Amino acid sequence: MSEEKYFEKALSDMKDSFAGKDGIKHLASLGYSVREIQSSLDFPFPLDKIGRVLWDYYISGEIILMKAPGSGAGSVRATYVKQTDAYGKQSFIKVPGEKEEVREYSFRKEVYKDGHDIFTPINRNETRFIVKFLAKNSSGGPDYVSLDFGRLKTRNGSDWRRVLSSVTGDDRDYLEVMPWENSITGVYHKIDERMIRILEELEGTGYMPGVFYFAVKDV
Repeated sequence: MSEEKYFEKALSDMKDSFAGKDGIKHLASLGYSVREIQSSLDFPFPLDKIGRVLWDYYISGEIILMKAPGSGAGSVRATYVKQTDAYGKQSFIKVPGEKEEVREYSFRKEVYKDGHDIFTPINRNETRFIVKFLAKNSSGGPDYVSLDFGRLKTRNGSDWRRVLSSVTGDDRDYLEVMPWENSITGVYHKIDERMIRILEELEGTGYMPGVFYFAVKDV
């Protein structure tokens, strides 16, 4: 690597490490979409890098789990304050918050089926059942769904493209930029508003995730 390219990479990495990463986390915590995050930053930030920052942020916040849900513990909250230095440069500073209440959960595993088989598509014009299924089984969360997007993305590109084509707008951007390939054995995603929309769009396509984990009680 030439000295010039080495310097450019070091500068890029340094920039990513400061205002960029903290800014992305702050905007994500406010519910901004991937595109809104990108357009709100003070300098160009590629979508794939935004995805990698979101991935780490959601793992630390237990939005994404690398292992099947078993027990969870509270973590220290943090907020991000935007500040401007004497030269007009803006950055986000992480401010630790109070420690969240520590709670442990046990989980009940449930399989959602389209008809008689998880992978048998239903007619896309029929009534969707996923929202009723979630409402019936949830006791208030946190609830998770098992996703094998990493396997699809790395081993079966055509299936992954079909998944992406079934999802629209901000939700498609989210699926597209996240590095699901970091775990080809699957991950467990918290069932939030965005994930419910994605599940609704995938229902009846043949790519609907079928394994769910519902929190049933505090221990």
